[in-house]
Amino acid sequence: MKNKSEMSDGDFQKLIRICMNDLTIQRTLLENDMQEQRDDLRTLEQDQAIDKLERRIMLIKKDYEHYSQFADPSFADQEIQY
Repeated sequence: MKNKSEMSDGDFQKLIRICMNDLTIQRTLLENDMQEQRDDLRTLEQDQAIDKLERRIMLIKKDYEHYSQFADPSFADQEIQY
């Protein structure tokens, strides 16, 4: 396994952007699931499911905020090259 020190700044920024995009997608999917739960008739099980989804969304937000601290704004406008 390689160390982070062996990774270029550009590669690290790509990795951060991929991670943040993945978290954004996960959050959107969970928010959609939560909205579907809210659209149905409310039951105790649905309330528990909504609470669980809200906790997962909160954890994703926390991870997103953490990783966004590592994102370099100067890399944000650059197209990813493969």
